[in-house]
Amino acid sequence: MLKKQDNVTVRHSLNSRICHWIMALSFFYLLYSGVMIFLHFPELYWGKVGFQGYPAIFKLEDWGISWELAERLGDRRWGRNYHYLFAWVFVINGLVYLLWNGVRKDFYLKIFPRFSELSFKNIKRVFIFQIRFSVKNDVSMPGYNVIQKLCYVFVLFILFPFMIISGLAQMPAFTAISPELIDLFGGRQTARTLHVICSLLLVVFFIVHLVQVFASGAVTQVRTMVTGSYVGSKSEMKVQ
Repeated sequence: MLKKQDNVTVRHSLNSRICHWIMALSFFYLLYSGVMIFLHFPELYWGKVGFQGYPAIFKLEDWGISWELAERLGDRRWGRNYHYLFAWVFVINGLVYLLWNGVRKDFYLKIFPRFSELSFKNIKRVFIFQIRFSVKNDVSMPGYNVIQKLCYVFVLFILFPFMIISGLAQMPAFTAISPELIDLFGGRQTARTLHVICSLLLVVFFIVHLVQVFASGAVTQVRTMVTGSYVGSKSEMKVQ
């Protein structure tokens, strides 16, 4: 819970900071290893069947990178090993984060928007505020605004679980135990395509997150995520 002591604002708890950096590290390796896997098979299909020469909904070849060049750029064996490893790191870290914070009422108040925040007028006001990059004092603001809350709820409770389930649907060892998971997606190739689409959505979220960090002062933001505290006068603090 955010606390104020004189000119010090405790913005991030210890467990949030630990889980944040573990998540950042695992996300980087998941993305990099995922690209290596995709380059070894640079096409996307819909349904149960997919192979070179079969009608695809996306071909990297259409963007000027041939199948042979993509295979040389990628490393499927290395990619799979690290992808599986950091997928487990990511999942375990996420479960620890939720279990660690799930019993705290202030966690839900911080992440989930209140009904009063969901009005169109308020969302529009915050959106315009963000578009104008009026976020210099964001680090000193108590909690997240409604757009940030909606994004975090979508990413944490919808996008991440979907990524995990669609990833499991591509694992022959897991689908041998639970074949209905493939039927849920309508085929392993559909699960793979949706997995890639979700990855792109996460990349967009990551880029927007970085833009906000730099717009509000990268050094201060990173230091706050390391130490957990923001030092400033109370006059700087205002509610967004």
